[in-house]
Amino acid sequence: MGVFRKASMIGEPADPFATPLEILSEWYFFPVFQILRTIPNKLLGVLLMVLVPAGLLKVHFLENVNKFQNSFRCPIATSVFLIGTVVALWLGIGATLPIDKNTKQNAHISSGKDMGL
Repeated sequence: MGVFRKASMIGEPADPFATPLEILSEWYFFPVFQILRTIPNKLLGVLLMVLVPAGLLKVHFLENVNKFQNSFRCPIATSVFLIGTVVALWLGIGATLPIDKNTKQNAHISSGKDMGL
């Protein structure tokens, strides 16, 4: 009967009625989480998240690749990959930083919620 002991407390106990200001998702969702966190209009944030894979699918068709061309010499795909990697790292690092209360308040004001819109 020693197996059914009380679980040890790690961190603060959960309160379902008070959401903390700092919520972090898993590390592989950090860039997408940062997009949703910084854009005040949530519909626009979701549309931007959908446009990322849609844009990546279109990159393949931008290159004029035939069967005799070296597929490693694709300047558009290479530049999209490098810029996308830098942006994803930048958003991922930004998601781990604490939210400034003034920034959150400015996002609330810019969304028009306090103006009755």
